[in-house]
Amino acid sequence: MSGAQQNMFPAYVREGRSRKRYKTGYISASGEMVIPPTFDDGHPFRSRRASVCRGGLWGALDELGKLVIPLLFPSPLIFTEGFSSFSVGNLRGVVDRQGNIVVDPRFEYISDFSEGVACAKNNGLYGFIDTGGNEVIPFIFDDARGFSEGLAAVSMGGMWGYIDRRGVPVIAPQFVCKRGIAGPFREGRARVALKDRWGHIDRNGEFTTAPRYDMALEFSEGLAKVELNKRYGFVNNVGELVVDSVHIYARDYSEGLAAVEPELSADKGHENGVKFEKVGFIDKSGNSAISTKFFSAASFRHGLCLVETEKRIGYIDSTGEFIWSSGWVEIGQIDPHHLLPVESDFPLAQSTVGES
Repeated sequence: MSGAQQNMFPAYVREGRSRKRYKTGYISASGEMVIPPTFDDGHPFRSRRASVCRGGLWGALDELGKLVIPLLFPSPLIFTEGFSSFSVGNLRGVVDRQGNIVVDPRFEYISDFSEGVACAKNNGLYGFIDTGGNEVIPFIFDDARGFSEGLAAVSMGGMWGYIDRRGVPVIAPQFVCKRGIAGPFREGRARVALKDRWGHIDRNGEFTTAPRYDMALEFSEGLAKVELNKRYGFVNNVGELVVDSVHIYARDYSEGLAAVEPELSADKGHENGVKFEKVGFIDKSGNSAISTKFFSAASFRHGLCLVETEKRIGYIDSTGEFIWSSGWVEIGQIDPHHLLPVESDFPLAQSTVGES
């Protein structure tokens, strides 16, 4: 499958005058509609699958637009490493990219698969399963999250630490994260809290960003978002604040740019109940790269970014110019995959190699 065919983006096409009525199709990186807008909703491609909805039920397309997983599921299928959890009532199971059930719905929670395993919850406790649903790390934790860079955050007795793939503690439980959870490792750093102040640690459990922020987020492209006094900035991997905390909204960096809402827009966001376009993009030095002309923006992926204005929803390139747009519609979460790690040319789990 060529790169051009892989890089498709959900396009939301307004129907009539209502801002709540639209159909979803998929465009190419050049803005050409390659999968017609016949679905009620749709998510971006991951693991060469895009979850789509019709009549309140979800399935998944392949890159040729073929519905390879029927519309049977009550919520979106979000694939990582070739697998997605699904729900039946209050229980979760797992399907592969062909829609085959590989784990029966018997768990209370299943995370995204990462490094071949997923965090799961059973009888109120957390452990880890493989892609066949087999227990690989016992269900002994009060809370836990998936593996990243060989380590997983786990909580026991109200304190968070990190284990390796054998379930052996590598960083002892010592972090109390009252307003969140210990984060995954990204680029050799993870966010944790000490005395309700957040920073970043390395794989030895040593702070590289001093715990002095109201919140710290994951690293992306060498920088991590931090919050102080309801303003956002960015630190580098040694904890230096390289973009000042002067933004009232910010997204992670992607392809060299981050969507932000500058502090100067705080008193200009509304006039007579009408919103202004106040979101733009900055480069890694904090300088404006695309002017503040959007209501909201997702992250850049394969050269394009989904944005909204007062009248339009569509995709811009790195210069801020639209390559495709339609009338603005309410789609809800503009970036449903924002918490998932970026996939690098579709890393498949071993058992999915060779699938279409």
